[in-house]
Amino acid sequence: MSAAPALFEQRTMAVDSKLYDVFMRLPIVSFTLFFFAREIIALRGVIAVRLYASNYWQLFFTVAARISVMMFLALLAALHLARLRPIRKYGTWWPRITALLGLLTVYALVMVPTADSIAWWDGVSAMLLLVGNTLGILAVLDLGHSLSIMPEARQLVTTGCYRRVRHPLYLAEDIALVGVFLQFRSWPAVIVLTAHVLVQLRRMDWEEEILFRAFPEYADYRLRSYRLVPGLY
Repeated sequence: MSAAPALFEQRTMAVDSKLYDVFMRLPIVSFTLFFFAREIIALRGVIAVRLYASNYWQLFFTVAARISVMMFLALLAALHLARLRPIRKYGTWWPRITALLGLLTVYALVMVPTADSIAWWDGVSAMLLLVGNTLGILAVLDLGHSLSIMPEARQLVTTGCYRRVRHPLYLAEDIALVGVFLQFRSWPAVIVLTAHVLVQLRRMDWEEEILFRAFPEYADYRLRSYRLVPGLY
């Protein structure tokens, strides 16, 4: 990785006030709670429409997937409120823009017209959402107070989901996003999904660079772990 971004790093304890740090948490918390409320409404709609359907297994996986999304969003909101202050972050906007694009491309998928409902595809979609969000919950719990949308160094986490994989939360998000994609199954959806993956790869570069600069032990951790998929990458 290039050392150029390090030229724009800055120590934040001396320049960021506690009030400013608290204020900067509010947008992502509000954004997350908005989608939490949407999931509650969507869950009520799913139950009302499919309660008397014959395919009870599909209903079970769909409801379980929706509940897992709600739990994931609730954890995100809570941990962003309680997160630690960063000890190092970038002073340039590019890493922050990349992080925001990675977040927004997830929600851009819902702007694509949905495909016709097919029970088999809907069932696989619900199972992938359930798996992805369950893994996401575990990864977020492991991160704890170190959780952040922006590439910032707070505390190095190398246990739990992070013992063998450096970015399990992104893996979880992508599994869930493939589940969402199956509800659309179109070329515009493929474009959005591809853009998201490319942005996430660049986002990982930014995060690994800042952690490498902040924590000397990160170099060894990077050598003994996989970036995204155990045994492959």
